[in-house]
Amino acid sequence: MLSKKILFLITAENEIKALTQFGKKFKEKYDVQMDVIYVKDVLKYEVFPVAVEGIGVNVGMNYFVREYKEQEEKVFQKIKSQIDDSFDKVYAKEGETDEIALEELKKYDALVLVKNEKVSPVLKELLRSNYKPLIILPNVEEFEMENILLLDDGAYNANKTLFTFLYMFGEQKVNVLRVNSDLEKEEDGLAQRFGENYNLIYKKR
Repeated sequence: MLSKKILFLITAENEIKALTQFGKKFKEKYDVQMDVIYVKDVLKYEVFPVAVEGIGVNVGMNYFVREYKEQEEKVFQKIKSQIDDSFDKVYAKEGETDEIALEELKKYDALVLVKNEKVSPVLKELLRSNYKPLIILPNVEEFEMENILLLDDGAYNANKTLFTFLYMFGEQKVNVLRVNSDLEKEEDGLAQRFGENYNLIYKKR
């Protein structure tokens, strides 16, 4: 049986502790292969005109691109030095963060990343275009995985995510919460599937 492969996406230095602490707990519980990627994305600095992606970049702009590429390499080396041996590989690629992450995700079973105070453009794009299970972490340093709750809104994608999680990790002791349900518990097929671990919050009537 192929081992499960999880990709951890780091987009900033302040996410290192959250991702590494979660990674330790996750590997202890599920014994998966975990890799870390950092995308050297000079466009995130928002100092380049649209022309930087195509024609029309002058000599001065080339200088700035080179400077930011060097800065991104320094950031990657700093990140790499702080990743512990819970992870199998730490690597970097150049490009736009969301595009590279989606392309690299083709080789993995799930993606893990940190949500900071604001939802970043990268996270918005991944939520919109992602086609694999996505684990979004708060930017904190302590994680416990004794209790797992999966949210279900009754949609097909939510149902797919729920069963993908079960098949990937063999986790049976999981609680499921369905919100805004208009079905009685005995009418809901998932309630029969998960029994006492299935919880409903009904629509206001």
